[in-house]
Formats: sequence, C-alpha cells, structure tokens
Amino acid sequence: MPAPRLHETLIAGKVVDLIDQNLSGPMGLKVVTIGALEFFPALDSLADNVPAVFVKPSPSTALERITTGQTYRIVYNFRIVFVKLFGPNEEIVKAKTLEAQKIAELLIDNVNLGGLALPNGQILFSNLKTIEWEPPEDNLVAQINADMTAAALVFAVEATSRK
Repeated sequence: MPAPRLHETLIAGKVVDLIDQNLSGPMGLKVVTIGALEFFPALDSLADNVPAVFVKPSPSTALERITTGQTYRIVYNFRIVFVKLFGPNEEIVKAKTLEAQKIAELLIDNVNLGGLALPNGQILFSNLKTIEWEPPEDNLVAQINADMTAAALVFAVEATSRK
C-alpha cells in the first residue's frame, strides 16, 4: 500500500506535541488532545480537566492539483480550542487573552512545525489565521460550568503531497 497523501492526523499530532511539550508546564494544561471539545468523553466533568487544549481538523481541507501528475497543494485547517477555569475576582478577559496568546506565539514561532517530515510530501508553511476571543465553544463551556471560558485559534498548514 502506498504512503498516504493526506496528513490531517499527522499534522494535528505535531501541533498537539508542540503545545504539550512547550506549554503544558507553564500553563498547567491537564489535557492536550486531538479532538473536538463537544465530543470530549468527560464533558460533564470538564471543569476537573482544565485548562485544556483541543485540536481538530476544521472546517475543511482544500486540495489543488498543481502538476499534470499526482502532486497536490493541500491546505489543512485546524481549530484549536483553549478552555480554562477562572476564579473569583480574576480579570477573566485579560487572563484568557494572555493564555491564548501563548498558544498563538508558539504556533507563529513554529511555521514549519518543528521540521515535521511528511511521507510523500512537504510542509511549505503554516499560518495562524484568527484568534476568536468569544467563540461558540465559550457558550458551551459556560453552560457546563459558569466559571469556565474558551478561546479558539484557526491555524492553517500548507503542504505539497505526491503519489
């Protein structure tokens, strides 16, 4: 069987590794995983598992054939959701902003994802597209526990892949 040409899970795994290795200690992250917040198995006890980061392919992966052969330019999009608890008298917006910016800075500083090698392909570059300070996930976590908040980052990775 030939090596795969699509690498969502490989790239998502590298993003998880970068966040886990560089920010778990400083940010006290309890969960850093590939997955969607809404499908977290312990969603009802999410407050016991935060701060947390969820990385999922979203909303789509764009493919464009760039040669007459089987070479494609592929743009992988990822949604990275950061969830945290806040305490009484905490400056919630300031704290959430500072923590989400740590993730953003890490992604900006690792445009080649730490030299990640793709089978049958190559990462061209990555780009932090947006930071959402009040994403839809913020409402979800607030319904679970009024003392939780979320921010989301949209991250794109452009690569080539061939047969």
